[in-house]
Amino acid sequence: MDNDPIDILSSHMNHHTVASDSDDRIIIALDFGTTFSGIAYAFNNPGKKTEVVPILDWPGLEGHRQPKVPTLISYDPNDPTKFQWGGQVDWRSEAVQGVKLLLDPDQPQPIYLPTANTKDDLKKLPKDPVDIAADFIGAIYKHALSKIESAGVKDYVEFCQKQFVLSVPAVWSDKAKDRTIRAAKKAGIHPVVLIKEPEAAALYTLDVHIRALEVGDAFVVCDAGGGTVDLITYEVTKLFPALELAEVVPGSGGMAGSLGLNKRFTETVQNLVGDEQWMTLKKSVGWSRALNEWDKVIKTGFQGDLEDESFVSFPQAHLKDDPEENLVANCWTMTGTDIQRIFDPLVNDILRLIDDQVKSALLKRGGKGLKGIFLVGGFGSSQYLKSCIERAVPDIQVIQPDDAWAAIVKGAVLSRIPQQVVVNSTQAVRHYGVAAWSVVEPVTDRGRPTKFFPDDGTTRVMRNTWYIYTGEDLKRDQKIKFPFVRSIAVDSHTSNDFVFKDDLLSSDNTSAPAYPGRDTRVNCTLTADLTHMDKSVFKTQRGADGRTYYRVQYNLVVSTTAANMKFSLEFGGKEMGSVEATYE
Repeated sequence: MDNDPIDILSSHMNHHTVASDSDDRIIIALDFGTTFSGIAYAFNNPGKKTEVVPILDWPGLEGHRQPKVPTLISYDPNDPTKFQWGGQVDWRSEAVQGVKLLLDPDQPQPIYLPTANTKDDLKKLPKDPVDIAADFIGAIYKHALSKIESAGVKDYVEFCQKQFVLSVPAVWSDKAKDRTIRAAKKAGIHPVVLIKEPEAAALYTLDVHIRALEVGDAFVVCDAGGGTVDLITYEVTKLFPALELAEVVPGSGGMAGSLGLNKRFTETVQNLVGDEQWMTLKKSVGWSRALNEWDKVIKTGFQGDLEDESFVSFPQAHLKDDPEENLVANCWTMTGTDIQRIFDPLVNDILRLIDDQVKSALLKRGGKGLKGIFLVGGFGSSQYLKSCIERAVPDIQVIQPDDAWAAIVKGAVLSRIPQQVVVNSTQAVRHYGVAAWSVVEPVTDRGRPTKFFPDDGTTRVMRNTWYIYTGEDLKRDQKIKFPFVRSIAVDSHTSNDFVFKDDLLSSDNTSAPAYPGRDTRVNCTLTADLTHMDKSVFKTQRGADGRTYYRVQYNLVVSTTAANMKFSLEFGGKEMGSVEATYE
């Protein structure tokens, strides 16, 4: 008797269900960048070699196989639910560019970039930045999933457990990381693990060069992208059975990405033609064409030759000739010096960041040298930037790896593959702690505001307690506990009294401040709900005012497994669930 097709399909499904339970999974990594974004994936099947595959085919870029697509999105002015994205966006179109940077609007802007009004930029957007990011992330993910399914058995892809990884800049604030996770969740990508972009780049780059590595070797990874430049130094701590790395010093970085070159080019053209002509030019096809020529050809091809000339055309712009400035017949002849003036403030900023990172790493390593600087990212592929770094640090090899543009997204995939390559410890980039009422110490707390507590009859002062210090070595499997104590009157409490809100503080000061003030800020507010707990488990005590109080002792537990912190509640030595973190 022939097998029934339903039985065959059922058997097939059951087979894959078992395989899924036994850890058959697909890892999907997203590199959501300021100017370009990419996706890569890998099937992680027991007993089979894992191959990391980047998505190379994108809508609107037919005939150009590349691991990145422009981070552009253009909305229908009559229907904000409809949009074109990536390569579908024509250079003439009104498009949202650089929305990633608006997820972290508090990042300090370098003085060499034209002054920007973030509030005005936000008002011009058709949606909230989180929603725009969600639309774009959702679009590239949907496209990538169709490509993954078309490259294999669709049923198998559907039954594999999906693990998502999303890369973020090392300099990103915790608030920006939270907003990135919210955007991914809105796009249907959840749960997602965050990884720092230079860490992902290091995992891929050092894994590729593993045969040339020895335990104790250290490298600086400089990820120069479209919006940010991030640097972290890694040391090889183990080669077998898997490559293990450790951060040497806290990562550093800034807003020195290649998008700043476009802003400075725009400012240069505005100064060239004057404000009156600029008002007309910036709305014309001629300007769109010129900016496209700069972005695609001139910027990427510059190698530092000051005698070289490049031609920027402004078709149909009707600009006044200015022979002294090399502007004739709607064409500006840019000299190498003109281009260098645009580049150098950003390049000098990157050189400063590298110098600081190298000096800190050498000091931490007791003078032991660094084996190289890996230069990755879109801006990292610039030959001019590479030559400037080589002149600045002649004793350290500067390496532009093959496939550096896709290093981050490929490394993000590798980060979730067991026994492949791992960063086993990181360095805290700021202080983290809490402010609480502490018993007054007459000498050190003299002059500080105090408060009397009737539950125990003590006079207390608000003081900071720091649990994580800048530069502290954080093991990847480490959990840090923040102890809290609350006193709640037994005879007059409400259920809301058992919903605890605690502010997690942070400080970028070199020395951790002793008291709350201008040098500390609220990183996030942590909400722990103990309303469901049996009140009999809480200890009671009689206060100095004669009333009885519940004395609730609990820990807020911080996990540093990923690039973002995760919080949970611990009571009586047992984990009691997750804690909600709210970022204002």
